Amino acid sequence: MEAGRPLILRCVEKKSIKCLPVVLLAMAFLVTGCPHNDYVVALKPHGKSMERTLTFYRADGVDTNTGAPKYQTFDEKELATIAELYSSPVKTDSGHSYIFMVSGEFTNAMPADVGGAGSYTNLATSLGETGFYAERFRGNDDLAGMAERQFKAADKLTDLVIDWSKAELGREPGYDKLRQFLDTELRRDLKNFTAYWKEGQMAADYRTNATEEYIVRFAQYLHERGYFTMAEALALFRDGQQPLIQRLVARKLAVPDMDPIPASLAFLADDDAVAKSFEKYMEGTELYRTKVKQWEADKKTNPQAKQPTAERIYADILEEMMEFELWRTSDHLKVQLSLPGPPDHSNGHWDEKLRELIWEANIEERTNAAHLPFFCYANWAQPDEAFQTAHFGKVGLRGDELTQYCIWRSGLDAKRGGQWDAFVAELQPGRELSGMIQAFRFSNETVQPETKEAKQSAGSSDVARRLLMEAVK
Repeated sequence: MEAGRPLILRCVEKKSIKCLPVVLLAMAFLVTGCPHNDYVVALKPHGKSMERTLTFYRADGVDTNTGAPKYQTFDEKELATIAELYSSPVKTDSGHSYIFMVSGEFTNAMPADVGGAGSYTNLATSLGETGFYAERFRGNDDLAGMAERQFKAADKLTDLVIDWSKAELGREPGYDKLRQFLDTELRRDLKNFTAYWKEGQMAADYRTNATEEYIVRFAQYLHERGYFTMAEALALFRDGQQPLIQRLVARKLAVPDMDPIPASLAFLADDDAVAKSFEKYMEGTELYRTKVKQWEADKKTNPQAKQPTAERIYADILEEMMEFELWRTSDHLKVQLSLPGPPDHSNGHWDEKLRELIWEANIEERTNAAHLPFFCYANWAQPDEAFQTAHFGKVGLRGDELTQYCIWRSGLDAKRGGQWDAFVAELQPGRELSGMIQAFRFSNETVQPETKEAKQSAGSSDVARRLLMEAVK
């Protein structure tokens, strides 16, 4: 595992009650050097079908001498699943028994080989063709469900902190102000933290330094709301979180900054004292007693079951709130789509030298579904240059206009499709070209459609005539 991690991230990983103020600053959970799967999906359109080649392996870091991955045995069940999806045996790469490869051609739906769902659509006409590719890899699309679970966990954590504070500080002057802060501001800000956390995770998949940016963003959020001064934030990295916790609680008890910290808050400066206080409180809660009863029942069938601890219960709530697992690892994915030229629309990176559209990111393991999915999409259009030149005198229809034309043409029924294709095939460059296009109507099509909807319908020639008129100008 990575060493020398920032205090904020180390504290998040510990998930200790002592770290509650610090955990509000954490916007990333990064673990490297752990076993993970690496996938490369190579895509190449062939008309109505998409050629798909999946290369994959499992590794644990890299060899410090050679720089090559330290390969591990790949999961047999996943190998079998991938082979079934491709209806083809998985082969090992020549000279690398730990690197696997499988290929196949697919129409419409993409195989869930890496995990997820995708599609490919090709619309071909005499003037050219257009392609649409979109694919979700793993993750969870239920944003409302995730937010609801996280907010519920934030409420649970806030309630525990309020009850704990009452047990320790309920008799202090000004406690009513502290309780009000915990029940309103802290409750709200824990929920805002989960939103920042989720957005930061998503941004980190697409943007360099996004993790760091969201840590600083939320630190600024807390600073504006009086959780700490900037001087105290800097001291956090030097002295740890205890002085910050003491001063924050003292402020909420209406103790002026110039006054000494009350003796009743001394325990907040001692890690062991904080842990002991929280453990004592938790052991008296109904939540703890319920967990113990469940453990006693589980122990009858599973002697290895571990007795719940106060720290573990708190950690479970924090995992629910932030939707991560301790020491969670990420797999790696790279998608490469070969195209004759740059796409018209995409969220990928176009490599002119390779003539490929590329996406690359870390993705959750198959057993996790707490993050937004990694998503790839692309739309491109390829004109039939020879046909357009022969009938229009130039290549006039390309890009979005060609895509729009292909969508319109694909919506025609067989009768009208035949009429239109025969008409286009008779067009020739010259003075009469524009007049011929303007004059065309399908059989039984009115010369002047009465409504805008009629003009835009698949049964109307208006859309295609307008596109062709622009193309032959």
